[in-house]
Formats: sequence, C-alpha cells, structure tokens
Amino acid sequence: MIIKMKYSKNNFVCIGALHYDYLLRLKNNIIKYRSNPIFHKNKIGGVAYNVAKLISVFKKVEFFTLKISKELKNKTKSKNLKIINLSNINNERFYIAISDNKNKFFLGLANTDIYEKKLNLKFNKQIKNKYVIIDLNFSKIFIQKIIKKISNKNKVVICATSVYKIYKIKSIIKKIDILFLNKDELIKLTNKNNILIGIKDILNQNNNITICVTNGKNNAVLANKNKIYKIKPPKIKIRNENGAGDALAGMMIYLMSENYSLNNILKFSIACGSYYASGNELKNMKDLKKIKELSKKILIN
Repeated sequence: MIIKMKYSKNNFVCIGALHYDYLLRLKNNIIKYRSNPIFHKNKIGGVAYNVAKLISVFKKVEFFTLKISKELKNKTKSKNLKIINLSNINNERFYIAISDNKNKFFLGLANTDIYEKKLNLKFNKQIKNKYVIIDLNFSKIFIQKIIKKISNKNKVVICATSVYKIYKIKSIIKKIDILFLNKDELIKLTNKNNILIGIKDILNQNNNITICVTNGKNNAVLANKNKIYKIKPPKIKIRNENGAGDALAGMMIYLMSENYSLNNILKFSIACGSYYASGNELKNMKDLKKIKELSKKILIN
C-alpha cells in the first residue's frame, strides 16, 4: 500500500485535551514509600491532540480545546493544525505517566479536572460531512450536547481516554460511528469481562458502529459491519506506550476517510501504534516507509 501525502480542505474536527505530558521512567526497581531516581522527559499531549497531530501530517485539522499559553501555542504551531479556543481563560493541566525500569507502563496521573468544570465552553461551529473526533476529557453534558448536535450530518468518533470517563457515552452509543477503547475501558463500559462479548453487547445497541479495542502487546480487535477481526501486532522493544493507542486511532481514522481496504487499514494502523510504542513518531514520508515494513509482520484473523 502507498499512502500519498495530501494537503486539502479540512475534513477533520477534533475536540478535547491539550497539555503537557510528563514521562517518568524509573532507573531501578521501585522501592515503595521511598524516593526513586528517574529518567524524565516531557512532550505535548492529550488524546484528541495526539490524534489531531497525526492526521495533520496528511490533512488540515481544526482542533478545539481550552485556551493554551503562548509557549504551548508556539510549540503546537503548524500549517495543517488550527487550534481554536473553547474558553478565554488559560488553566493549568497536565498528565504524568510513570513506567518501570523496563519501560512498562506503571501508573498514570492526570491533573485534568479543569476540563470538566463549568467554564462556559462555546462550540457554535456548524459542521457537515466531517470526521469529528472527541476524547472524553470534557464534561458529560458538554460531550453529549455536541454529539447530539452533529451526529446526523457527520461521522462521530470517540476516543475513550480513561476507565474513569467512559460512563459519559454509555447512554449515547447509538449516535457514535467509530469507537476506540482499550480492554479495561470496554469492560467498564459493558460490564463484560470478555472482549468479544463486550463488543457484541455494543453492537446490539448500535449495529452500524465500528469498534476498535486494543489489548496491549497481545492483540487488537476490530468489529466492522458485524464482522470481527483479531489483529496480532509485531514484536517490538517497547520504549514508550504513552500515545501509542492515539497514534493507532489517528492512522485508522485517516485511512478510513480515504477509503483504503480494510486489510490495509488494519495493518497500517496497528503498525503505526507499534511504531509509536517503540519510541518513534510519524513526521514524514520516510517514517511511513518504516511503518509499512512493520505492517508486513502483522497477522489478521
């Protein structure tokens, strides 16, 4: 498969979080209740932002979030990514990801309550025939209000964000076109301890929905048009799992919008997630060639 870099009118609207992610990795085995030395780096993150940034490699994206600082604005400046304020006040928020000394994700800490507070958020844009990607950081009322407003004329895509926030879409499944979850989020949403049973539970509520469920390095499962596919990712050395699921989602949404074959959508999307987990990031066509090589190692059942 060849993916061409296309710069065209905006077909994508993203709504959600943008803030700093602080990535901490233990130097040694953890000693509880004591100070532990770490390696540290930070990057700009947020689920919707991560998805928007990847799609903006190919297409123009409008991204709606809380007001950001001048520093963040300069660092996120891009000709294909337009950031639009939902509020007039800049509020501090951040996420901390802690990994063990072997780079395995250990704990995430989110100081992001500000997204859910009553801030008089304004989303008055009239949109049609677009992919609208929403993470679950904003309040349930705000998220559901947007979905109800736009669902009839657009593709609604939900990136689940957290087991603590998945309840926000429980009563509105019928209005979602594409849903990205990890295994724990699926269990929380459906109260089913089995991935396939949980997926079928959602399909019973909305048989037109496309569902992608990730299960770490084990596999990913996609349900599309009442067919279920299991995808085995390639074996890689994991360097940073933070954002890998967002990369998978961003690539899959883009490829779906371009009507690629399902086989290629699955292989390239899973490969892209693995590429990010290995510590890399998609920036240009050369990176796509590396992802294509990874995709050859992926098995679909």
